Amino acid sequence: MSRRYTSVSAKLNGSFSAGKPAADMRILRIDEALEKCEAHLSLGEAVEAEVQSLLAQSLLILIYAEFERKVRELIRARCQYVADDSVRGFLDSCAESVFRGLKIGEIAGLLNRFGTPHKEVFNQHLEQNQRAQNMYDSILNNRHKIAHGEGSAVTFGDVKQYYEHGHCVLDYLRDALFQDES
Repeated sequence: MSRRYTSVSAKLNGSFSAGKPAADMRILRIDEALEKCEAHLSLGEAVEAEVQSLLAQSLLILIYAEFERKVRELIRARCQYVADDSVRGFLDSCAESVFRGLKIGEIAGLLNRFGTPHKEVFNQHLEQNQRAQNMYDSILNNRHKIAHGEGSAVTFGDVKQYYEHGHCVLDYLRDALFQDES
């Protein structure tokens, strides 16, 4: 593993040990929000179902926003491997206009622009962990319903489970983007 990859991975993951990137792409802001909500809900006081639903919906929006931020961060980190500052700046601006959204097909299409092997690695990971893709899709689908006024009957427990499994898709994206560095 190259020294540059270790430092980029450490930045992306927040920490590393013995020169290895952290195991997964968990996001501290989401973890803390889930912990605070769980602590509040476990106080034993009756919390109205509507308030619980609003809390779960807010968490979905937070998770979506953080996932979107993390995908952009990963793409920018991969572009840092280009030595020429001008080309790197160009790639960064192109990445912003090319990145369409968080759907699995859109991420796979983006990876394909880095080369077919990148897309293939991503798809292989998804095939090996269909549950991660399903939970990830649940985050996106429920967030879409909320954002477009349909609302969602999602519970806090659902959201927590979606995140626990769905964040693995970010691991797969990272692995695919940086596969030639491992």
